[in-house]
Amino acid sequence: MRLPLFILAAGLAGLCESPAGEAAKPSAKAPAAIDLHDQYDAPQRLAFPATNVVVLTIADKKGSEQIDGWVAALKSRYAGRIELRGLADVGGVPGFLRGKVRKKFQETRTYPVMMDWSGKVCAQFGYQPAVANVLVIARDGHIHARIAGSAREPAIEELSAAIDAAMIKSASVQTNSTLRPTASLPP
Repeated sequence: MRLPLFILAAGLAGLCESPAGEAAKPSAKAPAAIDLHDQYDAPQRLAFPATNVVVLTIADKKGSEQIDGWVAALKSRYAGRIELRGLADVGGVPGFLRGKVRKKFQETRTYPVMMDWSGKVCAQFGYQPAVANVLVIARDGHIHARIAGSAREPAIEELSAAIDAAMIKSASVQTNSTLRPTASLPP
């Protein structure tokens, strides 16, 4: 008996467990550089040190339902002052369905989302599957905070405090690194 392709594909997608489920312990520092392609197959790079504090959202299919709440809250509070980036764990998607997944992302997300087809990059961040993961990463690459779940007001306030602290720290590091010690004169 032959099953219709969409039933077969749905079954395979359910059987393919993302490698993120075997995530290594999260690092206190982000990888120095991440090079992936987005839903338009355009290369995307996230590298540290960065110009601004980076807020990285990471989600699989189920967790992606919670991303819009975070993006809306962050855009209204930090427009232009942070770098907001998206990373999708699509490691469990079979190769023959990648085109469909890209098209779905193109229809639902106008901003670039890095597509992690292996799940290995997401695993480096120790993300929790089935919920939105939001990480605050300082300009130097240190992870200041991580929150998982939906964008409820207490969580948004917690994340905002972490972003503000990372921005202040990044500003003080930049100020200190641009100050040069003056040579002392002999007595």
